[in-house]
Amino acid sequence: MRIRTQIILAAFVLAVVPLAAIVTYSYHSSRRALETASRRETDRLTKQMDRRLGLIRAELDQRLAIVSALPLPTGSNADAGSNIVTVMGEAASFVDALEFQPIPKPPEPADEPKVAEAQPQAEPEPQPEPPEQIAVVHVAPPAPPPPHPAFPPGERMVIDLPQIPAVPHYVMSEEQRELIQEIARLGAQLGNGQLDDPDREDIRKELSAAQEELRKVIAQDRRSYQVQLAEARRATDAVRQARRWVRVNPTPMPAATPAPAATPKVAEAPAVAAAQPAAAAAVPQVKVRKATTKDVEKAARTAKKSSLILGRKFNVPVRSQGELIGEITAQISPTEVIRRVLGSATEDGSEVPFALDREGTVYTRTPQERDTLNGLGIPQRVRDGHSLKDIAGWVVTTSTDPQSGLKIGVARPVGDNLEELRRTAARNFGLGMGLIAFALIGIVPLSNHLTRDVKVVTDGAERIAQGDLMTRVPVKTKNELGQLAKAFNRMAEDLSRQQQRLVEQERARKEQELQQRLMAVEYDRKSFELEEARRFQLSMLPKEVPHHPAYDLAAYIRTATEVGGDYYDFRLEEGVLAVTIGDATGHGAKAGTMVTVIKTLFAGYTRKTSPADFLGDAAEKIKRMDLGRMAMALSLGVFEKQRLTLSSAGMPPVLVHRAATGAVEEIALNATPLGTLGTTYEQTRVDLASGDTVLFLTDGFPELMNDAGQQLGYTAALDAFAEAARGATASAVIESLAAFAARWHGEAPPNDDVTFVVARVT
Repeated sequence: MRIRTQIILAAFVLAVVPLAAIVTYSYHSSRRALETASRRETDRLTKQMDRRLGLIRAELDQRLAIVSALPLPTGSNADAGSNIVTVMGEAASFVDALEFQPIPKPPEPADEPKVAEAQPQAEPEPQPEPPEQIAVVHVAPPAPPPPHPAFPPGERMVIDLPQIPAVPHYVMSEEQRELIQEIARLGAQLGNGQLDDPDREDIRKELSAAQEELRKVIAQDRRSYQVQLAEARRATDAVRQARRWVRVNPTPMPAATPAPAATPKVAEAPAVAAAQPAAAAAVPQVKVRKATTKDVEKAARTAKKSSLILGRKFNVPVRSQGELIGEITAQISPTEVIRRVLGSATEDGSEVPFALDREGTVYTRTPQERDTLNGLGIPQRVRDGHSLKDIAGWVVTTSTDPQSGLKIGVARPVGDNLEELRRTAARNFGLGMGLIAFALIGIVPLSNHLTRDVKVVTDGAERIAQGDLMTRVPVKTKNELGQLAKAFNRMAEDLSRQQQRLVEQERARKEQELQQRLMAVEYDRKSFELEEARRFQLSMLPKEVPHHPAYDLAAYIRTATEVGGDYYDFRLEEGVLAVTIGDATGHGAKAGTMVTVIKTLFAGYTRKTSPADFLGDAAEKIKRMDLGRMAMALSLGVFEKQRLTLSSAGMPPVLVHRAATGAVEEIALNATPLGTLGTTYEQTRVDLASGDTVLFLTDGFPELMNDAGQQLGYTAALDAFAEAARGATASAVIESLAAFAARWHGEAPPNDDVTFVVARVT
């Protein structure tokens, strides 16, 4: 394939592939962002519906708890019905009626005291225990009146609540809460059968006072609440009047009449509502009647439906003087509860809120929304427990109410937005392909120009390959191809020069081989000289350790190079044993020279000279020799009977192992090596006992390194000597230390000379 074709194809591929990748990535990232935002919004709406359901349940519990503490509406208590409507407040919209079911008392023997009065008879069927926050009971006054005809004993009664539109929100005050709790407490005390008559009478008086105070508080709240109800009724009537006007008259309403969209409190109510007194319009009327068979059947149906939606029945017990006399059950309106939970329609109407109870019944705001859900198969998926994430064009989220098992969810369409994204991506890709086609038109002449210059260079390369090293190509441009032509010409010139260099390199190679041979001969000569130096240094060391009747001696040395810097020596004179050990700076010939100097000086040592004096004299003589930076660390110990006199010039501490205790002592003397600054040295005396072991060593042992580059250290060296000192002889101690050094460093030559001298008291 020609270069021109390759350039055009590469330009096309390098343009199309990134464009397709960018468009695809942009589409998928935008789609993920859209789905995430829609799912987040549906989650928010689902949580809102969950909160609405919980608020409705809590509101009903709270309002019924207050109702249970109020007297029932009868002919003798005209305000009781108003009190019930007042305390029910906004929750009245969820309740169709309140049902009172009395529990008859069992017959009592005439000749026995009424002890069982405080224990009510069990209810006909078990009822769910009311929540803790509504555990409030109604206690009758101390002297209960005879049964009113509106509540015959043993018969179920229905209290119909008026349907008041736009009921204002009623908030129970803290004083009412305290009174209700006090009434519940006193009623529970009256239920205690062990109370005597005086105590029971006192509790009844307190209970009567608390009930009277509660009636006064609620009556005061009722008056202000009735004013709010009147305003709400007038506003509702005004809206209804406006809607009737629109249906009858297609022309716009007169300016004096407010529009339907006005605020609930209208400026001018209709004439019919205005003519009615505010108090009369605001007083709610409740109807108390005997429960019919239809009421019982309807109550059973609504109770079942309410249990499926809210999870339980809403009933509260009613007590009189501590005795359970019946219960009030709220007939919940399931339709109103579902309507309030699902909420009103949004502006765009895109979301479809729904609910699904345990029996599989689907609740939606409109039949059209139910048909939409059934068409997508969402209810069936929820019933079967299948995933809702793979519904094309829709985002669906659900949550389950823990009390009722009601599944609440929101379905939100995203298909139109995804289709718009696909169209936008396709449009962008088409525009990009058009730009690429336009660019290819300009690439063709440019590629022709580039390939023409490349062909000139190719022809020149072929001539050079045939052996014409004088070939040169013309330089027509200053771009990269022109630079390539210049480089080609330089290459041709370099090739001609390279031929000349080859001969010179061959000559240099032969000279290098000759030089390497001469270096090999020189290396052999130096190796021989180093070996001779090593033998000379070793010859300066004692051929054998001296024999002393009071001490067992042993020595060990291992050099790091051919010529080491460590040195040890003995001198035995009239039973006095002198032991010296040293370490010269550096290695090689210079270190060997310093060892020779010390060997010469120690040869003149006598027992009359103290170790400190010997070191001071040696330091003066080495300084006078002017050996430069060469120095020698040296320790000198004199063993006489069972006493060691020691002096040191920059050497490591001498270690003494006590046979009696097994402890190791360090004898350290601070001083500078011979040939450096100081010329005055201290000495010390150490008393020894039978079995004690003395170790002289150089710093090569504690500074020995392992494969990881870690030094042994003086602490480990001391521990190794403490273990080795258990050996039977001085030679055994040396062998143990040498084996320990080999385990730490290995069999390779050490990084520094290692020397040991061991003396054990026999």
